[in-house]
Formats: sequence, C-alpha cells, structure tokens
Amino acid sequence: MDSIGVDIVEFSRIKEMMNDKFIKRILSVKELELFNSFKSEKRKVEYLAGRFAAKEAYTKVYKKFNEKLNFTDVEVLKDEFGAPYIISKYHPEDEILVSISHSENYAVAMCIKK
Repeated sequence: MDSIGVDIVEFSRIKEMMNDKFIKRILSVKELELFNSFKSEKRKVEYLAGRFAAKEAYTKVYKKFNEKLNFTDVEVLKDEFGAPYIISKYHPEDEILVSISHSENYAVAMCIKK
C-alpha cells in the first residue's frame, strides 16, 4: 500500500531544543558522527532539522499502522550523489523515497512508501 508523510521544522525551534539529550534521541550513531564533524552551529541546526523532519515524515508513513518508532532506529544517510535515503530496522523490505529541502528558516521532508 502506498503511503506518504510530510513534515516541516522551523530552525529556531530546533535551536531551542538542541541539547545532548535531544540530539541523542534523534540521531543514530552514524548521523551523530557527521553532525559532530560540522564546525558551525548553523550547519548543525540545518542538519538536525532536516533529519528530524525526515524521521517525522517517515513516522507519518507508518502512523496508520499504529506503530511507535524510535528515531535512532531510522537512519537518514546520503548516497554517492548526496541524495538522502533511509535505512530502518522497522521495515527493511519497504522501498521508501525521501527528500529533504532547506530554506532560510525551515527544513521540510517528504517520505513516500512505494
């Protein structure tokens, strides 16, 4: 069954919540390594907001199945061309398309289950 999820996140909201506890609740070990490699706070906020939006969109894809998902078990990584893709322990057999976009103040993400 096809399903879609969309989420938008304001950078200022992420910046307000950005502490170690929140970051470790959102990012996987691999994502955290990349996050920690960024030098500027602006880039860290953009990255965290994009991952948060993508994972929220992913959970909306499966919400109708009443599943409770842990964000750290859903990884949003990049392929060799820089395009995001999702690896999840919950539904590894599902094909999930993901797109993340940033503006001056927002990150938006969409996930589609094919």
